[in-house]
Amino acid sequence: MIKNIRHAKANPYHRLESMKIKETLNLAIIISLVAFNSCQLKQETSTNEVISNKNPDNNKKSYSNNKKKDSDSLTRTDVMDMSDLPPTQHQERERLSKTYDQVKVIDSTFIINNDTLKFHLKYYCLRDSNLVIPKFYEFDENPPKDFVTHPFVADISLKRNGRFILSKQFKGSDFNPFYKDPFIGNLKKYGSILDDISLSRNNKDPGRIIINFSFSIPTTDLGIAMSLIITDNGTYKIIAD
Repeated sequence: MIKNIRHAKANPYHRLESMKIKETLNLAIIISLVAFNSCQLKQETSTNEVISNKNPDNNKKSYSNNKKKDSDSLTRTDVMDMSDLPPTQHQERERLSKTYDQVKVIDSTFIINNDTLKFHLKYYCLRDSNLVIPKFYEFDENPPKDFVTHPFVADISLKRNGRFILSKQFKGSDFNPFYKDPFIGNLKKYGSILDDISLSRNNKDPGRIIINFSFSIPTTDLGIAMSLIITDNGTYKIIAD
């Protein structure tokens, strides 16, 4: 009985060979599984691409939505920009016509050394005189036609210690000799003082008064800035800024 048991023991060499065979089989199985999974993944990817190509609506919807968003964004931007645009010529003509009966007055007192200077300015429209703006400046009219408006003037007086040292009406023609017309002479023909008149805040000389004027062709953006400088003895000069 003991002899039979000894003969039944496995040979160590055979056991090692058996283990190598098992490892080889296991490795072959793993390689087969990896290859199979790789094939499955490629097949699924290919299938997804085919489905995507057969159903291009998804891409179209995405493109359409993006396009719509871009369009909406541009529209919102355009609306915001529109609010910042300057008035049209039609709007400017209406605004100008409403100022025909308006009068702007500036009164100010200056103390220079021992003298008291009282400055007075009255800006208004000359309703009894016409200023015709040629139709080639009226871009928004269809057909274009001349625009008939009225010139504006500024009556300025200056008193020193209660006595007038300056009293004069300034109109467009008074400014003409003091600037070079950048618009081939048309600013001198059709230009007028407009309502943007103010006392200068940058005057560093206490012996003079500076008045800022806007001189331009009505209903257009063609014009220049000018200044009237008055000294404390009533003399004056006009300069183009």
